[in-house]
Amino acid sequence: MPPEFLVPVLIVFIVVGLPIMSGTLIKLARIMKGDNGGSSDPKAKSGSSREEAEIMQEIHKTLSRLEKRIDSLETIVLDNPQSKS
Repeated sequence: MPPEFLVPVLIVFIVVGLPIMSGTLIKLARIMKGDNGGSSDPKAKSGSSREEAEIMQEIHKTLSRLEKRIDSLETIVLDNPQSKS
């Protein structure tokens, strides 16, 4: 892949991909750590696990949409007739 195609792909990755991946990793670390906001109430823990499941589903949806967007951008960049010399 020529270097002129790498620049837009890297920009998209830096602007969109890194913040989403960082947020995902931070949320996963909090879930693994068991941080529920300092509450020791069992009802809060069950509500917290439901909230964590919703967060995981949201993360999965967001990453799926991101993957589709990146695939679309790669297709646009690679199939751009102006770039073919």
